Amino acid sequence: MKPESSDKVVCIKAALFFVILFFWVTGVVLICLGASVQMKLSDVSIVVAETSSGAPMVLTIVGMVIFFLSGFGAVAAIKENNFLIKSFTVIMVLVFATEIIVGMSAYSYRDKLHRDVLSRFMKVLNKYGKEKQITRGVDGVQQEFQCCGARNFTDWFNVSSGTFQNSVPISCCRNIVQRCGEDALGHSERLYQEGCVMKMTMWISEHFDLIGAVGVGLGFTQILGILFSCLLVKILRDKYVSM
Repeated sequence: MKPESSDKVVCIKAALFFVILFFWVTGVVLICLGASVQMKLSDVSIVVAETSSGAPMVLTIVGMVIFFLSGFGAVAAIKENNFLIKSFTVIMVLVFATEIIVGMSAYSYRDKLHRDVLSRFMKVLNKYGKEKQITRGVDGVQQEFQCCGARNFTDWFNVSSGTFQNSVPISCCRNIVQRCGEDALGHSERLYQEGCVMKMTMWISEHFDLIGAVGVGLGFTQILGILFSCLLVKILRDKYVSM
């Protein structure tokens, strides 16, 4: 091929490797973040897992998919194998399409998801005092998010065990002292009155802009990766000889 064509290929491969490196770093970060959450917030994650049907695992799974996809793409580009690069491109398109579908579905069903989480959290409250891990997890969530109950502190009055009648666990107290959760209606000022589902939703909303920016950046990079892969496939189809 002509020297200018060879220079073009070098540029395209360099750009593709940059995209692949970004994927690899993103995958490692997501995997580490998922592991960190599990290790540092183990008690809280028990309740989160109960209320979200395993949603916290998505972070680690996505990280692993991106990590292995970046490795596959790097091998394909290094070997300049037409079939491998085409496969990498197809997988990228499928992953990108899946992300769009999942994102649109989550946005469309956000109200239903909120109701489902609320319902599941109420079921978790009914396990309080019966299962040690759940009990410790609920206490951890209420202290971490400074909340009480699912919707508000009165949810504790309706737990199936009947343990709390006009009282709440001490983890609902702003200042934890002995018997601070008794006579909750008469001394509500010493309690966290807002529900945990709302507080967790607010926490997610506060970080939504950052999450959205990362998602847009990842999606844009994926589009570039698909474009560069297609260009490289075209050049290799024209019988480019590896340097």
